[in-house]
Amino acid sequence: MKICLSIAAWDDAFREMREQLERVAEVEVVGLDGYSLKGTDIFIGKKMSEATLTGADSLKAVFAYKTGVDDFPLRAFRERGILLINSHVNSGYIAEYAFALSLALVTRVAQFDKAMRRGDWMTADPHWRSLLSMKVGLAGYGSIGRAIDRLLRMNKISTYTIDRGKEYEGVNKVVSLEELCRTCDLIIASLPSTKETDGVFSREILQSMRGKFLVNVGRSNCIDEAALYRALKDGVLAGAAIDTWRQKPATGQKDFYPYDFPFHELDNVLLSSHKAMQIADGHEKYVKDTLYSVLRYLNGEPLSSVVDLTKGY
Repeated sequence: MKICLSIAAWDDAFREMREQLERVAEVEVVGLDGYSLKGTDIFIGKKMSEATLTGADSLKAVFAYKTGVDDFPLRAFRERGILLINSHVNSGYIAEYAFALSLALVTRVAQFDKAMRRGDWMTADPHWRSLLSMKVGLAGYGSIGRAIDRLLRMNKISTYTIDRGKEYEGVNKVVSLEELCRTCDLIIASLPSTKETDGVFSREILQSMRGKFLVNVGRSNCIDEAALYRALKDGVLAGAAIDTWRQKPATGQKDFYPYDFPFHELDNVLLSSHKAMQIADGHEKYVKDTLYSVLRYLNGEPLSSVVDLTKGY
Protein backbone atom coordinates (compact mmCIF):
# COMPACT_ATOMS: atom_id res chain seq x y z
CA MET A 1 0.00 0.00 0.00
CA LYS A 2 1.45 3.37 -1.05
CA ILE A 3 0.25 6.72 0.28
CA CYS A 4 1.19 10.08 -1.28
CA LEU A 5 1.06 13.00 1.16
CA SER A 6 1.05 16.42 -0.54
CA ILE A 7 1.98 19.39 1.68
CA ALA A 8 3.25 22.94 1.38
CA ALA A 9 5.64 22.69 4.33
CA TRP A 10 6.44 20.43 7.25
CA ASP A 11 4.91 21.02 10.65
CA ASP A 12 4.22 18.91 13.75
CA ALA A 13 0.77 17.86 12.53
CA PHE A 14 2.14 16.44 9.27
CA ARG A 15 5.06 14.77 11.06
CA GLU A 16 2.61 13.00 13.35
CA MET A 17 0.49 11.98 10.37
CA ARG A 18 3.49 10.53 8.53
CA GLU A 19 4.70 8.68 11.62
CA GLN A 20 1.29 7.06 12.15
CA LEU A 21 0.81 6.14 8.50
CA GLU A 22 4.30 4.66 8.08
CA ARG A 23 3.29 1.97 10.54
CA VAL A 24 0.79 0.60 8.02
CA ALA A 25 1.95 1.75 4.57
CA GLU A 26 4.71 3.25 2.45
CA VAL A 27 4.43 7.06 2.58
CA GLU A 28 5.82 9.41 -0.06
CA VAL A 29 5.83 13.12 0.82
CA VAL A 30 5.59 15.60 -2.07
CA GLY A 31 4.87 19.28 -2.60
CA LEU A 32 1.59 20.78 -3.79
CA ASP A 33 2.52 20.45 -7.47
CA GLY A 34 4.89 18.64 -9.81
CA TYR A 35 4.54 15.09 -8.47
CA SER A 36 3.55 11.76 -9.99
CA LEU A 37 0.82 9.48 -8.68
CA LYS A 38 2.14 6.36 -10.40
CA GLY A 39 1.82 3.42 -8.01
CA THR A 40 -0.12 5.49 -5.45
CA ASP A 41 -3.12 3.87 -3.76
CA ILE A 42 -4.13 6.76 -1.46
CA PHE A 43 -3.57 10.49 -1.95
CA ILE A 44 -3.75 13.03 0.88
CA GLY A 45 -3.67 16.72 -0.03
CA LYS A 46 -5.50 19.99 -0.49
CA LYS A 47 -5.73 20.03 -4.29
CA MET A 48 -5.06 17.99 -7.43
CA SER A 49 -5.02 18.77 -11.13
CA GLU A 50 -6.66 16.53 -13.69
CA ALA A 51 -3.30 16.32 -15.49
CA THR A 52 -1.70 14.89 -12.35
CA LEU A 53 -4.47 12.30 -12.10
CA THR A 54 -3.60 11.03 -15.60
CA GLY A 55 -0.57 9.16 -14.29
CA ALA A 56 -2.42 7.53 -11.40
CA ASP A 57 -2.61 3.83 -12.22
CA SER A 58 -3.78 2.41 -8.87
CA LEU A 59 -5.41 5.32 -7.04
CA LYS A 60 -8.45 4.28 -5.02
CA ALA A 61 -9.10 7.07 -2.50
CA VAL A 62 -8.29 10.77 -2.08
CA PHE A 63 -8.42 12.50 1.31
CA ALA A 64 -8.65 16.30 1.50
CA TYR A 65 -7.45 17.89 4.73
CA LYS A 66 -10.04 20.65 4.32
CA THR A 67 -13.76 20.99 3.60
CA GLY A 68 -13.97 22.57 0.13
CA VAL A 69 -13.29 20.20 -2.77
CA ASP A 70 -13.54 22.46 -5.81
CA ASP A 71 -9.74 22.12 -6.26
CA PHE A 72 -10.11 18.45 -7.22
CA PRO A 73 -11.16 16.92 -10.59
CA LEU A 74 -14.51 15.54 -9.40
CA ARG A 75 -15.75 14.41 -12.81
CA ALA A 76 -12.59 12.39 -13.41
CA PHE A 77 -12.84 10.85 -9.93
CA ARG A 78 -16.41 9.83 -10.68
CA GLU A 79 -15.50 8.29 -14.02
CA ARG A 80 -12.66 6.30 -12.48
CA GLY A 81 -14.50 5.23 -9.33
CA ILE A 82 -12.12 7.07 -6.97
CA LEU A 83 -13.45 7.95 -3.53
CA LEU A 84 -13.04 11.54 -2.27
CA ILE A 85 -13.21 12.14 1.48
CA ASN A 86 -13.05 15.61 3.02
CA SER A 87 -13.15 16.89 6.60
CA HIS A 88 -15.86 18.78 8.47
CA VAL A 89 -14.01 18.83 11.79
CA ASN A 90 -13.98 22.65 11.95
CA SER A 91 -17.66 23.18 11.10
CA GLY A 92 -18.49 24.25 14.64
CA TYR A 93 -15.81 26.92 14.61
CA ILE A 94 -16.91 28.24 11.22
CA ALA A 95 -20.45 28.38 12.62
CA GLU A 96 -19.15 30.36 15.61
CA TYR A 97 -17.51 32.86 13.26
CA ALA A 98 -20.72 33.16 11.22
CA PHE A 99 -22.62 33.83 14.45
CA ALA A 100 -20.05 36.48 15.43
CA LEU A 101 -20.31 38.16 12.01
CA SER A 102 -24.10 38.18 12.29
CA LEU A 103 -24.02 39.75 15.75
CA ALA A 104 -21.43 42.34 14.74
CA LEU A 105 -23.36 43.22 11.60
CA VAL A 106 -26.78 43.88 13.15
CA THR A 107 -25.43 45.51 16.34
CA ARG A 108 -23.16 47.78 14.24
CA VAL A 109 -20.28 47.42 16.71
CA ALA A 110 -17.57 47.91 14.07
CA GLN A 111 -19.31 50.99 12.70
CA PHE A 112 -19.66 52.51 16.17
CA ASP A 113 -16.01 51.76 16.91
CA LYS A 114 -14.82 53.48 13.72
CA ALA A 115 -16.99 56.52 14.43
CA MET A 116 -15.78 56.89 18.02
CA ARG A 117 -12.16 56.76 16.87
CA ARG A 118 -13.02 59.85 14.81
CA GLY A 119 -14.60 61.49 17.85
CA ASP A 120 -18.11 60.96 16.43
CA TRP A 121 -20.65 59.62 18.97
CA MET A 122 -23.23 59.07 16.20
CA THR A 123 -25.98 60.70 18.26
CA ALA A 124 -27.98 61.33 15.08
CA ASP A 125 -27.97 57.63 14.17
CA PRO A 126 -27.45 55.66 17.40
CA HIS A 127 -29.65 52.60 16.97
CA TRP A 128 -28.77 48.95 16.40
CA ARG A 129 -30.87 45.85 15.94
CA SER A 130 -31.11 42.65 17.95
CA LEU A 131 -30.28 39.30 16.36
CA LEU A 132 -32.31 37.62 19.10
CA SER A 133 -35.55 39.05 17.72
CA MET A 134 -34.83 38.09 14.09
CA LYS A 135 -35.78 35.21 11.85
CA VAL A 136 -32.59 33.76 10.38
CA GLY A 137 -32.47 31.85 7.10
CA LEU A 138 -29.80 29.23 6.44
CA ALA A 139 -28.79 29.00 2.79
CA GLY A 140 -26.95 25.73 3.06
CA TYR A 141 -27.79 23.03 5.59
CA GLY A 142 -24.74 20.82 5.49
CA SER A 143 -22.34 20.31 8.36
CA ILE A 144 -21.71 24.06 8.78
CA GLY A 145 -25.36 25.03 8.33
CA ARG A 146 -26.46 22.53 10.98
CA ALA A 147 -23.81 23.84 13.38
CA ILE A 148 -25.02 27.41 12.79
CA ASP A 149 -28.58 26.25 13.37
CA ARG A 150 -27.65 24.75 16.74
CA LEU A 151 -25.96 27.96 17.87
CA LEU A 152 -28.91 30.10 16.83
CA ARG A 153 -31.55 27.91 18.40
CA MET A 154 -29.55 27.72 21.64
CA ASN A 155 -30.22 31.47 21.76
CA LYS A 156 -33.92 30.93 20.96
CA ILE A 157 -33.55 32.44 17.48
CA SER A 158 -36.03 31.17 14.90
CA THR A 159 -34.30 29.44 11.98
CA TYR A 160 -35.42 28.54 8.47
CA THR A 161 -33.89 26.60 5.61
CA ILE A 162 -34.81 25.26 2.18
CA ASP A 163 -36.34 21.77 2.23
CA ARG A 164 -34.06 19.53 0.17
CA GLY A 165 -35.19 16.24 1.65
CA LYS A 166 -32.57 16.05 4.42
CA GLU A 167 -33.10 15.35 8.11
CA TYR A 168 -34.40 18.49 9.84
CA GLU A 169 -35.02 18.89 13.55
CA GLY A 170 -36.50 22.11 14.90
CA VAL A 171 -35.64 24.25 11.87
CA ASN A 172 -38.53 25.66 9.83
CA LYS A 173 -38.63 24.61 6.17
CA VAL A 174 -39.43 26.68 3.08
CA VAL A 175 -39.53 25.66 -0.57
CA SER A 176 -37.13 28.09 -2.26
CA LEU A 177 -34.40 30.69 -1.79
CA GLU A 178 -36.94 33.33 -2.77
CA GLU A 179 -39.22 32.29 0.10
CA LEU A 180 -36.27 32.07 2.48
CA CYS A 181 -35.24 35.66 1.70
CA ARG A 182 -38.83 36.86 1.86
CA THR A 183 -39.46 35.22 5.24
CA CYS A 184 -36.24 35.98 7.10
CA ASP A 185 -34.55 39.13 8.40
CA LEU A 186 -31.01 37.79 7.99
CA ILE A 187 -29.61 35.10 5.68
CA ILE A 188 -26.44 33.14 6.47
CA ALA A 189 -24.96 31.39 3.43
CA SER A 190 -22.66 28.38 3.85
CA LEU A 191 -22.97 26.96 0.34
CA PRO A 192 -20.34 24.87 -1.48
CA SER A 193 -19.00 25.89 -4.89
CA THR A 194 -20.99 23.98 -7.53
CA LYS A 195 -22.69 24.82 -10.82
CA GLU A 196 -26.01 24.88 -8.96
CA THR A 197 -24.84 27.46 -6.40
CA ASP A 198 -23.09 29.77 -8.89
CA GLY A 199 -24.66 33.23 -8.62
CA VAL A 200 -27.76 32.11 -6.68
CA PHE A 201 -27.70 35.41 -4.82
CA SER A 202 -28.46 37.22 -8.05
CA ARG A 203 -29.49 40.80 -8.71
CA GLU A 204 -33.15 39.78 -8.46
CA ILE A 205 -32.69 38.01 -5.12
CA LEU A 206 -30.59 40.80 -3.60
CA GLN A 207 -32.97 43.51 -4.76
CA SER A 208 -35.80 41.60 -3.06
CA MET A 209 -33.99 41.73 0.31
CA ARG A 210 -34.87 45.31 1.17
CA GLY A 211 -34.00 46.14 4.77
CA LYS A 212 -32.46 42.71 5.35
CA PHE A 213 -28.98 41.34 6.08
CA LEU A 214 -26.72 38.82 4.34
CA VAL A 215 -23.78 36.91 5.85
CA ASN A 216 -21.57 34.63 3.73
CA VAL A 217 -19.13 32.09 5.16
CA GLY A 218 -19.59 29.70 2.21
CA ARG A 219 -17.95 29.88 -1.18
CA SER A 220 -17.72 33.23 -2.96
CA ASN A 221 -19.25 32.02 -6.23
CA CYS A 222 -22.78 32.07 -4.78
CA ILE A 223 -23.03 35.90 -4.80
CA ASP A 224 -23.19 38.22 -7.80
CA GLU A 225 -20.56 40.70 -6.62
CA ALA A 226 -21.71 43.61 -8.77
CA ALA A 227 -25.31 43.13 -7.63
CA LEU A 228 -24.21 42.91 -3.99
CA TYR A 229 -22.29 46.17 -4.23
CA ARG A 230 -25.24 47.94 -5.86
CA ALA A 231 -27.72 46.60 -3.28
CA LEU A 232 -25.50 47.82 -0.44
CA LYS A 233 -24.66 51.19 -1.99
CA ASP A 234 -28.30 51.93 -2.79
CA GLY A 235 -29.40 50.93 0.71
CA VAL A 236 -31.55 48.03 -0.48
CA LEU A 237 -29.71 45.61 1.77
CA ALA A 238 -29.45 46.84 5.35
CA GLY A 239 -26.02 45.27 5.54
CA ALA A 240 -23.76 42.35 4.64
CA ALA A 241 -20.83 40.52 6.22
CA ILE A 242 -18.69 38.72 3.65
CA ASP A 243 -15.87 36.33 4.54
CA THR A 244 -15.03 34.78 1.15
CA TRP A 245 -13.97 36.50 -2.06
CA ARG A 246 -13.12 35.41 -5.59
CA GLN A 247 -9.46 36.42 -5.36
CA LYS A 248 -6.65 36.05 -2.82
CA PRO A 249 -3.37 37.96 -2.59
CA ALA A 250 -0.11 36.38 -3.62
CA THR A 251 2.25 35.50 -0.77
CA GLY A 252 3.54 38.71 0.78
CA GLN A 253 1.31 40.94 -1.34
CA LYS A 254 0.00 44.01 0.53
CA ASP A 255 -2.67 46.62 -0.18
CA PHE A 256 -4.76 43.96 -1.88
CA TYR A 257 -8.50 44.28 -2.45
CA PRO A 258 -10.09 40.95 -3.49
CA TYR A 259 -13.06 42.53 -5.26
CA ASP A 260 -13.79 44.65 -8.32
CA PHE A 261 -15.97 47.21 -6.53
CA PRO A 262 -15.06 49.58 -3.64
CA PHE A 263 -16.82 47.69 -0.84
CA HIS A 264 -14.33 49.18 1.63
CA GLU A 265 -15.91 52.60 1.09
CA LEU A 266 -19.31 51.43 2.35
CA ASP A 267 -20.39 51.64 6.00
CA ASN A 268 -22.99 48.88 5.82
CA VAL A 269 -20.63 46.01 5.05
CA LEU A 270 -18.25 43.98 7.23
CA LEU A 271 -15.23 42.70 5.30
CA SER A 272 -13.45 39.53 6.39
CA SER A 273 -10.51 37.94 4.57
CA HIS A 274 -11.52 34.25 4.64
CA LYS A 275 -10.98 34.02 8.39
CA ALA A 276 -13.87 31.72 9.37
CA MET A 277 -11.74 28.62 8.85
CA GLN A 278 -8.53 30.05 10.31
CA ILE A 279 -9.11 29.06 13.93
CA ALA A 280 -5.78 29.05 15.80
CA ASP A 281 -5.42 25.24 15.80
CA GLY A 282 -7.67 24.60 12.81
CA HIS A 283 -4.93 23.16 10.60
CA GLU A 284 -3.94 20.62 13.24
CA LYS A 285 -7.58 19.57 13.64
CA TYR A 286 -8.00 19.08 9.89
CA VAL A 287 -4.82 16.98 9.64
CA LYS A 288 -5.66 14.83 12.66
CA ASP A 289 -9.22 14.25 11.45
CA THR A 290 -7.90 13.27 8.02
CA LEU A 291 -5.40 10.89 9.58
CA TYR A 292 -8.20 9.13 11.47
CA SER A 293 -10.27 8.92 8.27
CA VAL A 294 -7.37 7.28 6.40
CA LEU A 295 -6.87 4.77 9.21
CA ARG A 296 -10.60 3.95 9.23
CA TYR A 297 -10.47 3.44 5.47
CA LEU A 298 -7.47 1.10 5.77
CA ASN A 299 -9.30 -0.87 8.48
CA GLY A 300 -12.42 -1.19 6.33
CA GLU A 301 -14.49 0.93 8.72
CA PRO A 302 -17.33 3.29 7.64
CA LEU A 303 -16.38 6.83 6.57
CA SER A 304 -18.49 9.81 7.59
CA SER A 305 -17.45 12.44 5.03
CA VAL A 306 -17.48 10.84 1.59
CA VAL A 307 -18.10 13.52 -1.04
CA ASP A 308 -20.97 13.04 -3.47
CA LEU A 309 -19.01 13.48 -6.70
CA THR A 310 -22.19 14.28 -8.64
CA LYS A 311 -23.23 17.10 -6.31
CA GLY A 312 -19.72 18.31 -5.46
CA TYR A 313 -20.08 18.23 -1.67
